[in-house]
Amino acid sequence: MNEDIRIWQSFVEGDKAAFEYIVQTYYTTLFDYGSRFSSDRELVKDQIHDLFTNLWDRRTHLSTVDQIKPYLLKSIRNKLFKIYRRSETFLDIDNYEDQILTDDSIEMQMITEESVGEAERKITCILAQLTRRQREIIHLKFYENLSNEEIASVLLISRGAVANLLYHALRVIKDKWKVSLYTVIFLILFV
Repeated sequence: MNEDIRIWQSFVEGDKAAFEYIVQTYYTTLFDYGSRFSSDRELVKDQIHDLFTNLWDRRTHLSTVDQIKPYLLKSIRNKLFKIYRRSETFLDIDNYEDQILTDDSIEMQMITEESVGEAERKITCILAQLTRRQREIIHLKFYENLSNEEIASVLLISRGAVANLLYHALRVIKDKWKVSLYTVIFLILFV
């Protein structure tokens, strides 16, 4: 955490190497996270570029940041939500998985089906049953490795709300996985 403060402070003071470090370290994370909200890859790239450009231009006016990753995730989320309010280029997060499947070519679907294991298909099916907010928390917790406090900061909710949503999401996953596991065992043993 002290490293983030040092890097941020160097960036705010105009250190181009610190800025390049931030861009190189977090670009992919921001792109992956932003792609969960929009199917338009170029739009996401443009917004990330705008975010970094604005940060550089306004660096002297920025306050101290303890943790860079949650700050940037929150910033890109806010930028994308502003665009969402102004246009229809956004995916409905609840239908995200369905839209991605229809956008892929038949060849890509075949490759995906061959490479995806049974466990991953089950997890995808189970995750589709979660609410939008639960899926977002799962993504931030397990894909971005954020703490509950950092997730609360990104989503602008309390730490307790994060813990509650995470608990309920994991409970649904556990309950659904158990049912699926028992079904598989039954089929293996009795069919």
